[in-house]
Amino acid sequence: MKLFSLKRWLLVAAVAILVIGLGGLDNSAQTNSVSIQNFSFKPPVLTVPVGTTVTWTNLDGATHTTTSRSNVWDSGNLNTNQKFSFTFTKAGEFDYFCTIHPFMEGKVIVTAGQGQAEKVQEVSLIHSLKDLKIYPNQVTVEKGTKVRVFNTATDGAHPSVIISKDEAGQQPVFNVTAYDVEVGKLTVIEFTPDTAGEFFITHKLHGHNIVAKLIVKG
Repeated sequence: MKLFSLKRWLLVAAVAILVIGLGGLDNSAQTNSVSIQNFSFKPPVLTVPVGTTVTWTNLDGATHTTTSRSNVWDSGNLNTNQKFSFTFTKAGEFDYFCTIHPFMEGKVIVTAGQGQAEKVQEVSLIHSLKDLKIYPNQVTVEKGTKVRVFNTATDGAHPSVIISKDEAGQQPVFNVTAYDVEVGKLTVIEFTPDTAGEFFITHKLHGHNIVAKLIVKG
């Protein structure tokens, strides 16, 4: 778990993201390019993560191909300025060449997940001593995916907030230690739930009857 506090002006950010949802970062496929120029592939070796689409563009006046030596892809003949794209869905090293000019060789190295954006579920909680509530009073996240929770308060002091199996806060989970929430400050915690089920974000450790539910879907 990571825990830290920011200055008052960051309260605006917490309110802005009050709508709770799965805020995973963009994991859309990346695109990388290879130029076919001067009877060579540039770059000759390209390293990309799984899920990347690689596009070859023939910039020569001559016709070329990009053809996998392991029969994974074959562009067919590419005339000047024609393109060919292929998406790599498996990790490995892929040698290729031009069937018209076999001395032209290249390689694509596909790594398992390296370079991909980490998925993070972001949620915001507003704690109120006056209302004896946490807004919203229920949050749903996914098992195995990092959760980042932005906490702030509209009033009162909120020491020793905990995520627990029980409402009383006696059975902490996900390696989250008790944290404080204060008016005018943003307290952020991060954890990765490893168990599906129903849990509680509770203030009962310090005697306040303020509880919200945390639902972890498996």
